[in-house]
Amino acid sequence: MTAWIGIDPGQTGGLACVSSDGALLWAISMPAISGEVDAVSLANILAHIIENEAKHHPIKVAIEQVHSMPRQGVSSSFKFGKNFGIAIGVVAALQLPLHRITPQQWKKQFVLIGKDKDASRGKATEFWPTMSSNWKFKKDNGVSDAALIAECARRTL
Repeated sequence: MTAWIGIDPGQTGGLACVSSDGALLWAISMPAISGEVDAVSLANILAHIIENEAKHHPIKVAIEQVHSMPRQGVSSSFKFGKNFGIAIGVVAALQLPLHRITPQQWKKQFVLIGKDKDASRGKATEFWPTMSSNWKFKKDNGVSDAALIAECARRTL
């Protein structure tokens, strides 16, 4: 029984964990300081999960494979890539199995290609209505994205 941690690595991203039977165990916002992923907090969160969850089942991580977007500024592209690198570095340092999932992969799985960012909050609410308070506000769409990334990994990897 593998538990999947999904990571949306943006500064307003999120982390979520889905059990092998599809239950959403938890979902939180990405820890960040001044627009940058807080590596120490992220490492502490994941280490805590390893300490508690790995006793019961193996943990695997799925991270959104991000890239720069057309018309995105150089500075914001650099910051986005840096946050992605921080998240990958933390996962690697903790020696967790890491899988990369493109936005197209997980969005196709849930029929979200071409939909606005709010659509992922609605889709996540369909799957886990009792957890919808975790992505109650527009700013929390990274948390719902992380949950869907974890669910996509559970279904396909």
